[in-house]
Amino acid sequence: MGDMRKGDVTQIDFESGLGIIIDENDQDIHFQLDNVSSLINLNSRVIFEIELHEHGLMAVNVQLEMEQIKI
Repeated sequence: MGDMRKGDVTQIDFESGLGIIIDENDQDIHFQLDNVSSLINLNSRVIFEIELHEHGLMAVNVQLEMEQIKI
């Protein structure tokens, strides 16, 4: 498992099944909606890993940041 990054969901296109996260470095990272752990909405704060795909960087293992908080 790689290093986890943080970012905010800025776009979701339900027709194409893709979304965009802006990470802490102001970089646009695409993700597939079928690769999220729970219901993600616009402006959701998420954590994710990065993988290099044929079309560029993709966010994988996308989860709401709050899912990582243990009480």
